[in-house]
Amino acid sequence: MERRRVALIAVGVVLFAGVVAVLRTTGVSEPATATSTSTPPPTSLAPYTAEGVLVPTPGPPPETPTGLTVSSGPRRLQLRWSGDAPGYEVRWGGDRSRLITEPVTQLDGLEDERLYEVEVSAVDAFGRRSAPAKTSGVPHARPSKHYALEDRFDQPDAPDPRRWRLASRGNCARATPGQDDDGPRLVLSSNCAAAPATLRSRTPFVLRDAEELGRFVVETDAPGGDGELALDLVPGPVSLVSGDALPPDAVRLRVATGAGTTSAQVVVPAGTPTAAVREVPALETGISHRWELVLRRDGARVLFDGDVVATSPVVPAWHEATALVSVTGPTGQRAAVNLIAFDAADASPPPWVPGPEVEVQVAVAPPEAGSTTPLTGVTGGQLRMALLHTDESPEAPAFTASVAGVVVPLRPAPAGAPWRPGVAYPVVADLPAAALRVGASGKLPVALLTGLRVQATHVDLELTGSFTGTPPSTDRTPLNGREPELARVTGTVLDASGQTVPEGAAVQRGRMVFDLALEGRPGVVLAGLAGFSVRVDDQKLAVVPTAADGPGVAGRYRFALSTGGLSVGPHMIEVRLFGTSGETRPTSAYIPFFVGR
Repeated sequence: MERRRVALIAVGVVLFAGVVAVLRTTGVSEPATATSTSTPPPTSLAPYTAEGVLVPTPGPPPETPTGLTVSSGPRRLQLRWSGDAPGYEVRWGGDRSRLITEPVTQLDGLEDERLYEVEVSAVDAFGRRSAPAKTSGVPHARPSKHYALEDRFDQPDAPDPRRWRLASRGNCARATPGQDDDGPRLVLSSNCAAAPATLRSRTPFVLRDAEELGRFVVETDAPGGDGELALDLVPGPVSLVSGDALPPDAVRLRVATGAGTTSAQVVVPAGTPTAAVREVPALETGISHRWELVLRRDGARVLFDGDVVATSPVVPAWHEATALVSVTGPTGQRAAVNLIAFDAADASPPPWVPGPEVEVQVAVAPPEAGSTTPLTGVTGGQLRMALLHTDESPEAPAFTASVAGVVVPLRPAPAGAPWRPGVAYPVVADLPAAALRVGASGKLPVALLTGLRVQATHVDLELTGSFTGTPPSTDRTPLNGREPELARVTGTVLDASGQTVPEGAAVQRGRMVFDLALEGRPGVVLAGLAGFSVRVDDQKLAVVPTAADGPGVAGRYRFALSTGGLSVGPHMIEVRLFGTSGETRPTSAYIPFFVGR
């Protein structure tokens, strides 16, 4: 069935085959054509039907979900069940609850070894509840094991700067400690599409002298929908790897999702034999899984929740590498990391010396030296950058940088890193103590000396010695939160016989049918729905309450409308949703249609 799909956003424009639908979050009393001060939203709605309008009515009550199962993990429970209801209400811990549309959810932030009673009720399109399905579960910590590195990110200031550095394009990503329903884990949030958020371990991944050389373990709910998770092991002082341009001898576990499928593959630089892409069970959004990249003397293996899902003949040609965990996805990507561990030879991170921010400019010649102040106690450092460029040359040019007036060479990190237009090129410079001086702004001034059009998309500074100044502050707020949202709207215009009216075609005078679907995104907690109104050209036609036994979630509805009083030409249906909470702002979606002669 062809649909007119409308997304709900604060302010935006969506083009439907030449027809523009304007979307906005509105107050209750806001007219459709102007901006005004919002009045407090209602927590309940009274039904209303205009003359000549047929509105949907409730059918049989929803049935209790079946097959409810619970699986335990560290500080979490995963619930799955069967049912065909448009929404579900999950309750646990006595006073906790959430509204969702998928028959699966993960409860985080729980206490290990504590019994939790859980109830799941089906919720129909009008907010009526079924009798709950009930079960219980106990979160369990994994058996203790010696790891060269193990971080569960359960400290309030995660990630620990002594262990981790975040690399991203500009301010596209943020790594923050989990809060509330996120529980004690790490949250990687991004506001840039297709820009990876990369977590770099300061502890090296060192192979051991055994049949199994090492194991790179990550527990996460990444990559989410239409995204990618990468576990990279790269020899050399690299902070990130751009796209599929892997440096020499790098080894990557790539997990990709899209179109409802998930694939896993061991990826190596171009020209190196490796295995084909292997499909794995489709990932459920918001559900954590354990991925393991196992390096052996006879090749590599990929484990998914303990099962081998891919193999490769690749054997690392290095003894020590930098470990990177990267998440890429659409705008608003949000991933939680429960664990990163190295089952490898013992290793420790270098001493962490907090340093100043770095200010980078591109110049042909070294700029005039301004007044600078030395960093007291610092004996040296390493500057890492990623350079985005458009140069078509087959080989990278030699780069230098002026750091606080001291010119230093930049080398590729690692050697042989690919030079491609549109792909970030990693470079590194060793800095003497004389170059570690800050300007009046308190930042380390760096000028990249080149005549090429180059942008430093990532800058990272590692220092040795000690630093007595004030390190840069870190924002602990995710770039995008987990606030519940109202359901998304899909509207379909049909003729009097119930046939879909194609985009751009006219509805004949007389009667028309409007099908409305309110749906949630997978893995997203929804705000309680009090109901919605339907208007045509700002004339109210119907108000449908959806909170009979409690807040509604989602549903499908069919209306029959009269077009006899409408003029020939374009018209607009407005669907306005209202939450049951005063903290949930109403949202409006607009669906265009055309009345013919």
